[in-house]
Amino acid sequence: MSTRRETDERGSTLLELLVAATIGVVVLLGMLSLYLATSTAFDESTSQVALQREGALALQVIMHQGVRASAVAFNTCGPAGSNSRSLQLTVTDTTPPSLPASQLGTYCYYAGNGSNGAPAGALCQSFTPAGGKTGPCWNLLGAPQPGLIQRAGAAAGVTLIQQTSPANPLCPRNPTDTSGSPVAGGQAIASGVHCLALARSTGPGGQATADIAFAITDGLNGMTFTASLMLRN
Repeated sequence: MSTRRETDERGSTLLELLVAATIGVVVLLGMLSLYLATSTAFDESTSQVALQREGALALQVIMHQGVRASAVAFNTCGPAGSNSRSLQLTVTDTTPPSLPASQLGTYCYYAGNGSNGAPAGALCQSFTPAGGKTGPCWNLLGAPQPGLIQRAGAAAGVTLIQQTSPANPLCPRNPTDTSGSPVAGGQAIASGVHCLALARSTGPGGQATADIAFAITDGLNGMTFTASLMLRN
């Protein structure tokens, strides 16, 4: 009788341990799933905030030159080796409030591709002062991005998206062809070319307008930005 009771007690203890271990595994799996879901949501949120900040800052710089510009030229200023379109804004207005001579000249916008003197995926602004030499690409997407979350193997920082085949739905379409003639529904950017759509158009009253759109990525998410810049008379 004593031996049987001891055996029953040992069996009951082993069963309790198995039940406790099973419950522990289930709890740990639940905690792991919660952690992964929270981590993914945090990464997504951080990524979207970084893209929104970088895209808005880049667009703000271009718009700043656009409202000061008196002329716009299409596909005339991209450096050798460029395969994207370019847009040139000329700032020569000296009427009040007058601008310092260091800010008068032409501003050129184009995509870097690694073969035109600029890093692949850069959104470039180069400046040529009146009577001076054209400066290098200033990457408008090159601002510091503290805490930026990126997918392994992705290019460092925020860059322009590179068009794919079939076309990336985030990649904007050029509103005109290469000669500047309007295209119904827009013209797709060619595969392998970075997603920077540029055009010169005519606004109300015949006023020149510069149209710009670009899509950027941090390797985790993508975002598109567009603007139509009304130039000064």
